[in-house]
Amino acid sequence: MYEKTVDRESAYEKIKGRADVAAAEAAKSPNGGAAGESGSGGILGGLNDVLFGSTGPRGGKHEGLAQSMAKSAVRTMGSAVGREIIRGVLGSIFGGKRR
Repeated sequence: MYEKTVDRESAYEKIKGRADVAAAEAAKSPNGGAAGESGSGGILGGLNDVLFGSTGPRGGKHEGLAQSMAKSAVRTMGSAVGREIIRGVLGSIFGGKRR
């Protein structure tokens, strides 16, 4: 087992190979690598990114306006429902005023 020298492919070599393949495919594409992507650039693409979010170059997610508004609305409704439940439970335990 130790007599054989094994030269394994490093992570750098694997990533470089993938990048070379992607660059070759992009060079073959007539519109610069955006094959099958409609509305991905220009004003409409920017508007889409603002509304629905985007993914950064390293894979980070950036929230859009629609997502942040929905998250805020759900948070507000959740806290209102939680407040009503707590009021009901504490009111029944401590015997709050009856109206």
